[in-house]
Parts: sequence; structure tokens; C-alpha cells
Amino acid sequence: MGKNLITILKTYKLGNHTIYFFLLACFFNLCSYAQNKDVQIDGELKKWHKVTLSFSGDELSEKGQENPFLDYRLTVTFKNKNKIYVVPGFFAADGNASETSAEKGSIWQVRFVPDAIGEWTYDVSFRKGKAIAVNDDINAGESTQFDGVSGTFTIVNSDKNGVDFRSKGRLQYVNERYLQFAETKEYFLKGGTDSPENFLGYFEFDQTPPSHKYEAHAKDWKQGNPTWQNVKGKNIIGALNYLASKGMNSVYFLTMNVQGDGKDVWPWHDINERYRFDCSKLDQWEKVFDHMDTLGLMLHIVTQETENELLMDIGELGVQRKLYYRELIARFSHHLGITWNLGEENGPVDWSPKGQNDADRKAMAKYIKEQDPYKNFIALHTHSVQSQQEEILNPLLGYEYLDGVSNQIHHPDLVHHITKKWILESQKSKRIWLVTQDEIGPADSGAKPDADDPEHNAIRHEVLWGNLMAGGAGVEWYFGYKYAHNDLNCEDWRSRDIVWDQTRYALDFFRTYLPFQDMQSADDLTDSTEDYVFAKNQTVYAIYLPKVVDTKINLLGSNQRYTIKWYNPKTGGKLQNGTLKTIKGGALVSIGLPPSKEGDWVALIEAKNKVITQNKTQNHQVITLDALTDFENDTKAKAVYYRDKLNGVLAIDASDKNQRNVFANAYSIFKGETGLYKMSFVSLAENDGESEYRIKVNGTVIDTIVNPVVSDAFKVINYKLDTIHLYTNNIIQIESNAVSNGKIPENNETAWSRGRWKALNLIPEGLSIKEQLKAVVPFEEKDGFLEVEAEAFHYSSNNGTKRDWYIRSREDSLPFLNDNIENHSNTASGNSYIEALPDTRITHDDPLIQDENFFPIAGVGGMVSYKVKISNPGRYYVWAQAFSSGTEDNGAHVGLNEQWPESGARMQWCDGKGKWTWSSAQRVPENHCGVPKTIYLDFPKAGEYVISFSMREDGFEMDRWIITKNSNFNPE
Repeated sequence: MGKNLITILKTYKLGNHTIYFFLLACFFNLCSYAQNKDVQIDGELKKWHKVTLSFSGDELSEKGQENPFLDYRLTVTFKNKNKIYVVPGFFAADGNASETSAEKGSIWQVRFVPDAIGEWTYDVSFRKGKAIAVNDDINAGESTQFDGVSGTFTIVNSDKNGVDFRSKGRLQYVNERYLQFAETKEYFLKGGTDSPENFLGYFEFDQTPPSHKYEAHAKDWKQGNPTWQNVKGKNIIGALNYLASKGMNSVYFLTMNVQGDGKDVWPWHDINERYRFDCSKLDQWEKVFDHMDTLGLMLHIVTQETENELLMDIGELGVQRKLYYRELIARFSHHLGITWNLGEENGPVDWSPKGQNDADRKAMAKYIKEQDPYKNFIALHTHSVQSQQEEILNPLLGYEYLDGVSNQIHHPDLVHHITKKWILESQKSKRIWLVTQDEIGPADSGAKPDADDPEHNAIRHEVLWGNLMAGGAGVEWYFGYKYAHNDLNCEDWRSRDIVWDQTRYALDFFRTYLPFQDMQSADDLTDSTEDYVFAKNQTVYAIYLPKVVDTKINLLGSNQRYTIKWYNPKTGGKLQNGTLKTIKGGALVSIGLPPSKEGDWVALIEAKNKVITQNKTQNHQVITLDALTDFENDTKAKAVYYRDKLNGVLAIDASDKNQRNVFANAYSIFKGETGLYKMSFVSLAENDGESEYRIKVNGTVIDTIVNPVVSDAFKVINYKLDTIHLYTNNIIQIESNAVSNGKIPENNETAWSRGRWKALNLIPEGLSIKEQLKAVVPFEEKDGFLEVEAEAFHYSSNNGTKRDWYIRSREDSLPFLNDNIENHSNTASGNSYIEALPDTRITHDDPLIQDENFFPIAGVGGMVSYKVKISNPGRYYVWAQAFSSGTEDNGAHVGLNEQWPESGARMQWCDGKGKWTWSSAQRVPENHCGVPKTIYLDFPKAGEYVISFSMREDGFEMDRWIITKNSNFNPE
């Protein structure tokens, strides 16, 4: 029709201008109709507001012969400049099912929330085929009905403000301890309710058992608030209004509790159905969820519980589970505050032995993250006992599709410790978890009603402030089963009115006074063992005192003056003055006392002048903190270091008997960038005593070291320590003592120097080995040949495994029982060599544990590296001399510049058992003893390189290695 109209326009263009313009207007109106006749666009076309696209197709039914949920797949691709969102759609019955309770119809919908202004395009894919809804192949099935429809719409800025999420943008996981609003960039601290978990078991939702009526909240519904079917929904909407009025921002609820505790919530049209959903019920849920967005209430969507985690596909990620998650994502992922919780109390335990395994959990998280177009936050709810948590959570550390932990803890006094634990462990894994406290035990009490516990002193101290002061992301309150309005039958959230107030007071304090996203738990900065400390060193400190005691804070390295104000966590209100108004940094100083000695208090300590950090180093450089130049001597310590310039160390004068059994201390203020660092410590060992060393960060002992027994004086010992997440201005302390083995006094008390140490090295995580060895003098190849002693490595790492390389010599000092480990140093070159230890697979009958005692993939196991300079580029054949005792300690891999070519994989030794033997053979399937002279590395140009050897089998011993351009070379 448009083509014919264009012909008419051309005919009359010159003859009658009035008719031309009239027809032109008609033409554009018809084109607009042609473009949009298959789609209806509803909603405010504004940034962060929901836009609903509705399409009309053939009539289908929830219960019909054709399954519209499983055998049809609607997907719409939205684009705006460089932004692309692929959004799943859903069968919507008549398009108004919340009002009509329709079970059939011809309407399909997709819900989308745009995050940019301007023009958006959309392209529709609608296909039909067996189980196509859970098939990710874009070409699966066949095109049907409105497939291929496209169009545009234009988005303008939102007009919302206040707590409404549409004024703040989507809550996003940003690899930090807190979610962040996409629009305002402010960080989110959670406070809300964990009960009732069957919140959606509401009597006015279609086909829902009438577990809840929330009649106490009917008065909280306001004119203009949503309802459905004229009068339904007022009570549940009123309940949410009340919760938001108390300053809460999160609600925890199950979307499926079939076979669980409540047995009153499910998304399907029947409790026994798994493939067909209840369109009207889910549309009614959507009415409630929309209102939660306007109130600033996060949807904490808990998708299953421990009793039913095997209900779908016996726990695996099969058709039922995929379809369930796809429907939830299609209908609800657009909401701006979402937590996808993989399941309450997930995983098997002694009292519930059947449950999902690690592979199931990972598959669920991956599927949800990949299907959700907005990549909303994903968490896992834990069991309550720490050992059970560790068993399930440890394998998930660093997993790219899991964003956080939804903690359940039986003993409230463990909240602070466990929150810190999982934050620290996740920081080391390089995927930082949000750690929230979402269910508090004991199960029979939790957060009691105000009538039973009007003070709430214990949970305020141990749970609320315990989580927040550990760096946790917030709290939701669980209601114990022995009390009124409990986890399954709560009808009135006013039963915990004081709980909400005290939660709000805590959130207000953090939001108003603390740059909490830049702060860290630093409890050991004070001399008290009972308080909580949250710090941004040299800028601001918060100290929570559960009871009033004289407290001192470590302000070493600061010349600032600080103000002190006090906050009452029980009653909130304004900051108050205590006995001291200001304190001076530079030492361990008293913070004074709060206005009252009764109850708990929070001290807010702020620097008068803002500290401007000027980093001496950047995150891509190794930081060496030298004992003499980068550390300050603590002259108030019980022992005091002297400066041994000859050896470049700090040391203790052990001739002074008063300094023998106590520790000296030196400190340095870390000026590098906040981030993850590998640490190594350099000490000087003595031939007549072993000193003890303590490495502390903000007063917390990170590691304790005792020097080994050695025969040489002033022997440099380099210790690899744990990886740690450091913050700018952290206080790093090195303490050492003179006596740890009782060998002083000796030689008529002429021994006079102990506790020597040289440096602390900090290596940023992710820094290449080549960058780390930037200042190292390389081994130089000459005339196409280079030979190096294995123990002369420039770098070593266990690569996060349970095996490491150890230097073996006549004076062995291994950090584990080594009575049965043979020492072959007498026959080794230079009487030293390296060995991959501990060695647990000695014979073929011993257990083979991949990536623990056997590493088939090159570069996965522990490795040693050597910096080399190549003047004659080309192909070099690699030889290594090894001592092989059997068939389970005779293999290694070699690589170049952290790349592991196939030509360096699986170096093998078969001949020459029980003696040092050279090999350059590569193990291959047809020859397990290896093809001789086939291990090589290619150096494309002259320059500096890093050669690395990685473990293949534990117990492997290497003495020397050679690279040569001579393909016919044979070592002597």
C-alpha cells in the first residue's frame, strides 16, 4: 500500500500542492501503523521505567495441548548506541490476567527497563519448537507469527526522586562489598525482613492457599496505591508501605516452597505442575513488585529451599529448572533491586542428607547470570553451622557467576567473625563477595517481637552492628518459630517496630557519616578485644563499644588531629560530645568516654584535615618496604631495634637481658593502591638461634615466622606469606624477638644481636612475572647455550595449590614432617636442588588427585621461574637433570613468558632411576617414556625472557637445566 501511495504522490507533486501534503501526511501515518500494528508499547518512556511490549499471536492456553511456556520462545533485542540487551518474553494469556484471571489468550509480552535516553530499537525473535524455550540456539525451531517485527521508541530522563529506585537506577554488582546504584553511583546497605519467608502465600493471589491476610496493615494502604480486581491486594501493599515507612529497603521471600515448610507458594498453575505457569498469579505478583520499586524495596527472590532443592530435575540443571528460571527472569528481572538467591540452606547436611552438589550450584548460577539480560546480583543462602558453610562455600570462592553470600548463623556472637571471614576469603579469590546476614539463630528465637524483647540489645550488638562493622552489606531479620508472628505466620510487621527503628539508626549512621565503601574492618587497631573497629586509616574511624570501657586506638604514623563524637545505636539521633573532643595521632591514644556509661555507644573519629594520598607506587609495580628506609622504629615497644647498616637490617641487642624475651616493633604506613598483594618477608637467620617474627596489618597478626636452624651466620631467608587485601594507609608492623629457642645466653653471653630482618615485599596480584623481575639481573645465553642451577630461581609460586618448590640442601629445613623424604643433595651439583613437595603419590597405588598431587595441564601446578637474556634468537632445546625414584615423580612442564607451548609439555624421565639423569624427552600417547630431544622453546628475537618450570607430579626433583640451539646436543 505504501508503494502505491508513493506513486500517487509523484503524480500530484507539481499539479496540486495541497493534495500532495495531505497525502504525504497520510502516507507517514500509514507507515507508522504498518510498523507498529503487531506491537503495543505501554509504560512511561523514561529512563529506568518499565516499558512493556505486547504482541498478538494465535490463541493458546496454560493447560492447552500446545505448551506456550516450553514450546515457544519470545526474545527481543533492544539497542541504543553501544548498549545491547537480549530480553526473554513470556506468554501473558489475555494481556490483563491480573484483572481477569485469564488462563488463555493470544498476548505475549516482554518487559524492559532502558538505562539510557534517546532512541532505542527493538527486533523480535519468535520461534516455535519442542522445548525451544530452554534451547539457546538462536536458529532452533521455526519462525512463527510475529517473528521479525521491529521498531523504535524514544526514552527521556526519569522524573522520580527520593527512595524510588527509578531515581537511582539499577542496583549492580561491581566486584565490591556493596551493590551500587547505576545512576547515582551511591552504595547500597540493606536493612529489611527475612520473615515471613512465605510472604507470597497471600490469600488474594489467584490459586494461593490463604496463609497470610496481613489485615493489620489494611490501614497502611493509601489512596492511589495499586490493587487488582477492584479491591484485592490492599493489605499486602499496606504491609510494604509500613515497612518502607520504617526506612527498610529489602524483603526476602520464596517463589517456590512446594514440599517445603510453607507449601503455599509456587508459580505454576498447579502445585504438581512443573512446565506450565499461572499467568494471573504471576501478573498479580508483578503488581506488588512494581510497588516495591517505587518504595525502594529490594526483591530478595529466594528460588527454592533445602527441602525442595531436588524437586526439579533431581537438583540438576535440566528442562524443568531452566524453564522455571527463564520464566522468573522474563517476568521479573527488569526490576531495579534484585537478589537472585539460589536457595535457602542449600546443599546436603547431616539432618538433610539429600541435596544439590557443587556442580549443581555452579550450573544454576551460570544459567541465571547468562539468561538475565541485566546481570542482577546472585547470592547463595547458607546453612547455619560454620563447618557446613565452609564445605559448600570454599569451592565457590572466585566463581565468576556467584556474587555473594546470604548468611544464616546459629550463634549470633559469630556474625562479626564469619562476615569478616568470607569477605577476606573472597578478596583473595579476586571476586569479592557481598556478605549479608539474612537469617539469625537460634531458629526458635531470631529477632523476637518487641513485646518479648523490647531492648534487642543482643541482636543489635552481635548481628546488626556485627555485620556492618565487619564490612557486611546489611541485615534482614528472621523471626523465630517459638514467638508470635514468626517466620511462617507473621501477619503484622509492627510486632518488630523497634527492630526496624534500630536497624534504621545503624543504616543512617553509615550513610551519613562514613565513606563505608572505602573502609575496612580493623578491630585490632584498639586495645580492646570486645569492640568493633571500622576504618579508613588517617581519615575516619568508627568504634562500636558494646559496653563502655576506656579504649585506646592505634594512630601510629599519623600527625593529624582528630575530632571525637558519639552516637547512640539504640536511640539514634544526633552526634553527642564525650569526655574528649579531640585527640592527636602518632601513638596509641585514649578516645575518652561517651556521654553516658550505660549501654552501647559508637565513637566517630574524624581527621580535622582531609588526607590527600600521594601514592609512591602504582598497582602495577612491586613494592619493597625496606627495614632501614621505609619503617619507623617504635621506641615505646618493650624491645627497641637498632639499625644494623652493615647488613641493611633492623636488629635487637640481645646483650641487654631486658630485651630478650619481648618483641621489638617497627611500622610503615602503606602508600600503595588498595588491592590484593602477595607478600614475602626477608629475614637474616643466625647460626646460634632462631628468632620469631610477627607480621601485622592494622594490629592483626597476618603471619608468624620462626627462622630455621642454619650453620651460617647472616643467612638471608625469603619467606612467602599469605596473599592479603591491603588498603591505602594501612599500618604494617614487623615485630621480632631475640629468644625463641632458649639458646641465649650462650658463649658466656657474648651473643648480642637477634631478630634481624631486611624487608617486606608486596607483589600486586596479576602482575606478570616478567614485570616482577624487572630489576633482576638475568642469566645470559652465550653462543646458543645456557646452563642454570635449578635452586637459583628468581621467582616461585605454588599457584594456589597445595604443592610448592623447596630448596633441598645438606641443611634441610622443611615446614612439614620430613623424616621419610630422602635427601639427594650429596650428589647434586652444588649440593643443592629443588623438589616439589609434599610428596603424597609415591607409588601407582597411592591416590591420584588432579591439581593436588598431579598436574596434567602445564602452568597449573607450582612453578619456578628464571629471567634470561637471549642474544642469539631461535629454537632452543631444553634439557633438565632430575632424580627419579619411580614412576610417579618423573615429569614436569616448561614454558616461556607465562605461556605454555605444547613443545614444552610433559618432560619425561624413564631411564636412570635412582640417580641424577638428563632428559629432553616428551611423553606422548604412543610413547609414555617420551620421544628424546623433542622439548624446545622458541625465542623470536633477542631480548629478556622468563623461563618457567611447572609441576606435573609431586616429588619431582630437579638439579640443573640447559637450553641449547644444538639439536644434537647430549649433556655429559
